[in-house]
Amino acid sequence: MDTSPIAGLVAACALIAACESQPAVTFVANGGDFDVLSLTEVQDTCDAPARLGYLTWWDGATLRGCWVRDGRYIRMRITNLDDVRIPVGDFRSTEIADDRLRTPD
Repeated sequence: MDTSPIAGLVAACALIAACESQPAVTFVANGGDFDVLSLTEVQDTCDAPARLGYLTWWDGATLRGCWVRDGRYIRMRITNLDDVRIPVGDFRSTEIADDRLRTPD
């Protein structure tokens, strides 16, 4: 029995699953001390109402943390770091947020 079509299908499914494992980024902001703060709608390990975010440094290192709206700011908490607070107006929506008509709330 020729298993190459089955192996190809399994490999394609694994590749698609790997690509989908990163949550969709809905908003981004650039900073002076960091490169990009990316927000997602996924709760992951964050307690409600906080959601998962990524803080990318200029050297390429990326940290995960939990973000919430705090008045006119987005506050992101990352273990062993001071909270990062960025004004809501500094964030740009991604195409995903535009398609879903989302705001950073």
